[in-house]
Formats: sequence, structure tokens, C-alpha cells
Amino acid sequence: MVPGALVHGSGHYVLGESDTATDLLLFEALGLGMVFGGGAVIALSGASRYIVGPAAAVTILGVGTFGLSLTADLYGSVSPDPGAALRRLPHLQPTLESELGYRRVDDPLFEHRDFLLERVSYNRGKFGVGFVGIFSVDGDNARYRAEGAYRFFDDGDGADATPRDRLELEVGFVHHRYLVEQFDMTSAELGLAGRYDLSRVGRTLAGSFVEAGVGYGHGVIRYDLPGQDVPSDDYMLLLTRFGFGVTLRGASGPGSEALLYYDHRHDDFAAGLKLTGLGSGVAGHFGFRTRWFFNDVIGVSGEVAIGSAWVYGASLVLRQPAPSAKREGVPP
Repeated sequence: MVPGALVHGSGHYVLGESDTATDLLLFEALGLGMVFGGGAVIALSGASRYIVGPAAAVTILGVGTFGLSLTADLYGSVSPDPGAALRRLPHLQPTLESELGYRRVDDPLFEHRDFLLERVSYNRGKFGVGFVGIFSVDGDNARYRAEGAYRFFDDGDGADATPRDRLELEVGFVHHRYLVEQFDMTSAELGLAGRYDLSRVGRTLAGSFVEAGVGYGHGVIRYDLPGQDVPSDDYMLLLTRFGFGVTLRGASGPGSEALLYYDHRHDDFAAGLKLTGLGSGVAGHFGFRTRWFFNDVIGVSGEVAIGSAWVYGASLVLRQPAPSAKREGVPP
């Protein structure tokens, strides 16, 4: 009834895809090994601040590897026609892309609710830059992010069934102003991020992919209280994320996809997952993001994230496809 729920890959064994099943089982074992290995280092060291960061990153990515192997087994077992996803492979990174949208933040401890999102990115060769601004409609809260990336490789051009993988070095700068609360947060970060096409694992996984990233951030909180001299606070960020995505089919244009993800980031609007007990706030947040393009230029996107707050909204997306994207010959 639920292929692969306990033994990842068992759904593919039922389908007769033994090689794919074995790979998924190995991914499950690798994930469990990373969880227990990283967790043991944290426990035996007493969560020493000198090694807890790398150990926690290994543990989190282990949880991701374990969960993604399960999700891949479910996808490959129940997807009726995975080959159909190849009709809408994504392009290379678009030369220019802009986004304008609305975001709603529902948090009982945060009085700001309605935000306008603006994003623009530019890609040329192996390099990419981008800027994101999220502004309260009342003008009393704003978050800015500038980012750059160097891609070691980004293959696949959308013209055939070539799997598309990506690995890039990311650098980012964030500034978040809280005018009413009279403080601001500024941070810098560095990390690695990648994307792996699961069609390399097995034919039943065509049209699906995994994304992962790991990095480190350091920030400063400054206070602006009239008549008071309050010293600034430093903070560190473990930036780890992973997700499972699928290429959308049917009438959607190239680049249309959906992604279910986990993000360990704690300094944004969704922040850490709110639970009962001592574990509340330790984990990051979960989310779902989707993009649907009507053609090569115009599309829409939507996102929902749940942590200590609900964050959701939708956007209009405009893009200029990369000149090297070979779209001719793609089956309708």
C-alpha cells in the first residue's frame, strides 16, 4: 500500500527495477549512517561549539538523504508515465529573470503581515547575481538580500533527455530592518549548493531531482534605542537545506517544476519550527514551492513555508531565456 515506507527501494523491487531499488536502499543506509555518525559526535562532545556546526550539518543532510530516498521510491513507484516529464525539461539559467509578488506572514509574535516581494537575477556564463527585497506594505519592516554565484557546471539545455545537474559556490549578504522594534540584522554567508537529476539513478525517476546546500553565515544585531547605549550581538548561522522536486507536465512551459524542501535557516520570516517541549525552535522550517510557465517568458510562482510562522504567497515571473538554450525540436 505504501511502497518503500520502511525499506526504501522496495517499491522498485516490486516493479522489477532491481538496480534502482538497490541504489535507493544504499541511499537510505547512507542517510542513517550520517544521522547516527553526526549525532554521536554531537553527543560525545557535549555539543562542543568547535565541532557542533559540521556535525549538525552532517546529521541534517543525513536526514535529508534518508527522506529523499523514500520520496524517490514513492515517486518512481506511483508515477504513471515518468517519461512524460522529459517533454518539459528546464532551460539553462535564464539570462534575466524578474519576479513581483505578495507574501503573507502569520506569526502571533510578529505584528507585520503583508509584504511586497521583488526579485531580479542576471546570469552570464558561469556567473550569476541577484537581489531580493521583501517590504512591509506599511513601510516599517524590510529585508534585503544580495547574492552571487559561481557555477562549476550546469549541464543540460532543454533540447533532449540529457539530465541536468548543477553545482555552484554561493555568497550572500542580508540586511533586515525592524523599524518599530528598533533594531536591524546584517549578515554575510558562504556555501555550496547543487542539484542532481534522479534520472541518472533509474528510468522510473525521470522528471525528478534533488537539491541540497550547506554553508555558514555570520551576522550582527544592532540596536537603536533612544537614550540607551546597547552593545551589538553577534550570531552564527548553519545554512543547510535539501529538497525533492519534480518537473511539471502537460501544457506547462520549460522550467515549470514543484519542490518540497527543508531549510535550516533561522533568521528569516519562517525561522525555526515551533513545537511543544525543549525541541521547539531547534529545527528549521519546511516549505513547498512551485513555478508554472505559460511559455518561454511569462510564468507564475507560489510558495508556502511553515516554521514558527506561516509564510505564503504568489508572484508573477518574467524571464529572458539564455541564448544558448536550444528549444527547437522539443516535443510538444
